[in-house]
Amino acid sequence: MKEIMSANVIILNKFNMKKMLDIYQTAKQFKGSTYLYCRHRAVDAENLPKLVSFLLTLESGSAVKIIAEGENVSKHLDTIQSLCTSNISLLQKSKKHFLNTGETFQI
Repeated sequence: MKEIMSANVIILNKFNMKKMLDIYQTAKQFKGSTYLYCRHRAVDAENLPKLVSFLLTLESGSAVKIIAEGENVSKHLDTIQSLCTSNISLLQKSKKHFLNTGETFQI
């Protein structure tokens, strides 16, 4: 069954290119979708040029929401957060929301 989970994080430092590529590769391998949202801007983590542009424009202290939809979402969010531990600190992880496969949402 598909699930949606999100995690709110605060950016402490700028991302380096290795961290950006690690996030991108993790999102590509995930069987689902991963989005980053901050200040009314959302980006699909599987789109490398947009992901790099999004992460480079974040300022220190920015609150970012990581949204994942698919299967084994909790494990995927934990993986992304562990990749970024030197750059961001975890605030909270929201509860699971199960989706009916016929339903969709738009960001």
